[in-house]
Amino acid sequence: MIDGDSATTVDITADLSTLESDESFRDNAIRGQALDTDRFADATFSLTKPITFGQTPSEGQTVKVEATGDLTVHGVTQEVTIPLEAKLVKGVIVVTGQIDLPFADFDIEKPVAARVLSIEDHGILELQLFFTKQ
Repeated sequence: MIDGDSATTVDITADLSTLESDESFRDNAIRGQALDTDRFADATFSLTKPITFGQTPSEGQTVKVEATGDLTVHGVTQEVTIPLEAKLVKGVIVVTGQIDLPFADFDIEKPVAARVLSIEDHGILELQLFFTKQ
């Protein structure tokens, strides 16, 4: 929901059971062991503070803002702040952002895979959203 120069409501759901990389054994370890997508298929984000953009950006201009909200992964909800960049490209607002997600914050156990030497104890959440005026 956009009200003037602010995003007041944002609710995003991502189906984690569809995550794919270039290696199926890695996908199975992440989806099956770490994220347990049979029980926790969806990750959600709900904005808890409005995002104020100030002014509508000119074509090609980048606006940097932060989105604060409740992120639920693996059945655990944490408040997070995601740095975002918004850019107007041919009439479409393109929003990108990323944050580091420590597995321990979401009760996720580091997966084990025989063909992998080491696995980090965190993941990176990346997002890319496209907004058009209707």
